[in-house]
Order: sequence, then C-alpha cells, then structure tokens
Amino acid sequence: MQGIEIKKHPTEHYAQDFVKTILLCMFFGMFGIHRFYTGYTAIGFIQMFSLGGGFIWWIIDLFAICFNKYKDAYGNKLDEYNLPVAIFVLTALAIIFMSIGIMSAPYLLDV
Repeated sequence: MQGIEIKKHPTEHYAQDFVKTILLCMFFGMFGIHRFYTGYTAIGFIQMFSLGGGFIWWIIDLFAICFNKYKDAYGNKLDEYNLPVAIFVLTALAIIFMSIGIMSAPYLLDV
C-alpha cells in the first residue's frame, strides 16, 4: 500500500516595503502595528499590550529597520531600502529625544 503523497507548492512571499514599515514603526510602533504589517502577529499583540515593551522594544525595532537588519516573518529583508529615509528618521528621533530632555531639565533640576 502506498501512502498519500502531499505536494507542497511553494508560496511566494514578497518582502514588505521599507518606507511603509519604517513609517508604521515610527508613528504606531508602540502599538506593534509594524509587526502586524510584516507578519509577526503574536509579537504584534505583545507589543500592543505592553506599549512596545515599555517603548524599549519599539526603539530597538526602529533602529533595526533603519540599519536594514529587520526581516519579515518569512525571513525576507525589507524591500527597497532607502538610506536617506533611514537617516531622516534617526535624526528626527534624536531631535525629539533631545527636545524632551531639554524641556524636562528645569523640572529635574528643581529639587
């Protein structure tokens, strides 16, 4: 008796777009929306309920995307990596964090 042979047809999974992923991560990363977009639904829910892992996981993902180290759930690197966009996002992030630090300095120094 011969067993049933199941033929697996490979499905093509196209890499997700870099610009869409970085914008989703930058604006909605604390809710894990970029993880849902790239196929990581379980991690997306974890990030959603933990606010991006206390914002630390969100920042790590943002840096990984900017340095082209982020892969989607199928192991593909993001499509159409754009270095100027990555530099712009990192610069904007640095300016935002420095602004928050400068604005909160009077409150921290007033002991």
